Amino acid sequence: MGRLTEGGSSISISPNGDVPRLLFSPIAADYDKQAQILCLAQYRRWHRFLLSRVAEPLKTRAQSRVLDMATGTGLLAADLMKIQGVEVVGADIIRPMLLRAHARAGSPQLVHCTAEALPFADASFDAVVFAYLLRYVEDVASTLDGLARLLKPGGYMAALEFAVPRGIAYSLWRLYTDVVLPAAGRLISSDWGRVGSFLGLSIRDFYRRHPEDSLLELWRRCGFHGV
Repeated sequence: MGRLTEGGSSISISPNGDVPRLLFSPIAADYDKQAQILCLAQYRRWHRFLLSRVAEPLKTRAQSRVLDMATGTGLLAADLMKIQGVEVVGADIIRPMLLRAHARAGSPQLVHCTAEALPFADASFDAVVFAYLLRYVEDVASTLDGLARLLKPGGYMAALEFAVPRGIAYSLWRLYTDVVLPAAGRLISSDWGRVGSFLGLSIRDFYRRHPEDSLLELWRRCGFHGV
């Protein structure tokens, strides 16, 4: 655990509902553009990868309802809506992000809520997707279980999360997350500098608390296969 202090303000790197609001509300207006730069042009590629894991099964169904939890600016939700017969609900805790999602052409239905207090009926979605969610919830097992209950029989869930690399790649990753990313963020703004400083710390903290094997076991306990 711990706290990140920058520019006179302090944010806990342990998960709670205030963390994403404090970090991401100020940068919602230019989030997609700057994230693409700071992720070395990988931001949209990662989203396309997640979309590819969801799109093919959806195309085989006449009608599908999909929840995009932690939808952010609605980038993934907008792409999901391009699939014929797919109804998308985007949910997020950060209001400025939802406003950006609403501004997109053909915006999905949007709901302001947390992943730990879901205002949806059980068995009400054919698929649930999320990106970069689990580091920001206090109880990962409960969150996964709650999302799983939203799925209809035969439904599926797809997720995108950062990981800590191994071997020689770890040293390069530490250099990027500890030095390059915070410095690049500060060149954009103090708010982006804070996000850049937070990211590597929060990823390492998450995997200290939830090593990969134990995280995969949590998914299996919720009834998921192929994880």
